[in-house]
Amino acid sequence: MSQDRLDRVAARLVAARQQGARISLSASEMPADFEQGFAIQERVVPALKSPIIGWKVSPVPNGPVIYAPILEAGRVEANGTWTPVGHEPAGLELEIAFRLGCSVAPEASAEQVLDAVAAAHVVFELCQSRLVDPARLPRHVALADCIASAGIVVGPEIADWRGKDLKARPARLWVDGSVHVEGRSLDPVGALLLLAPAMARRGLRIEAGQVVITGSLIGLNWLTGRHVLKGVIDDCGEVAMNLAAA
Repeated sequence: MSQDRLDRVAARLVAARQQGARISLSASEMPADFEQGFAIQERVVPALKSPIIGWKVSPVPNGPVIYAPILEAGRVEANGTWTPVGHEPAGLELEIAFRLGCSVAPEASAEQVLDAVAAAHVVFELCQSRLVDPARLPRHVALADCIASAGIVVGPEIADWRGKDLKARPARLWVDGSVHVEGRSLDPVGALLLLAPAMARRGLRIEAGQVVITGSLIGLNWLTGRHVLKGVIDDCGEVAMNLAAA
């Protein structure tokens, strides 16, 4: 894909994000591989003119580790209200996140990455797809759309997270006082450790103060309308928010 075409696809995604719309990409606009997906993402993010406050990381089966930024513009305070832009469904994931107390060097060892963690938190990831029918899209196409990242709600710190086994941790999403979906964690620490070397390959690093989210315990849930939401992870804590979607 030519540089001009990468620029045009990025501009379409920026406009879709600003309008809260979903667009279809033509065959000539579809990124052909992960390199093109990253190239488009790296054009989209600066155009949004919002500081990067965190990262989502996602290993692809039989593929690379991919990641996307979480922007300050999408931050919602715990117990606050998220009003998504536009009329498309709002996506919600419940995750364990790690907040970095200092920057992580590209060549950092696993021990150095863990030593850099200031705290762990229960969080909601807020998602909005700028692409039509996101579940059917290959991962390298979703990558161009920042893997549907829209924001984050950070709950309280997880007490003594280093002393807990964070694998297979049961979790539930409550919607208006009833359990909507249940699930379990995979390996949050393992996901965290994948990010630094993946970013280093593109000349990036995790900076002090940023949070790293490590994969949903409950899948991706699309909701519309107004709801009171609470996410609970056993022996870790909970996070709450209100949704005011179309």
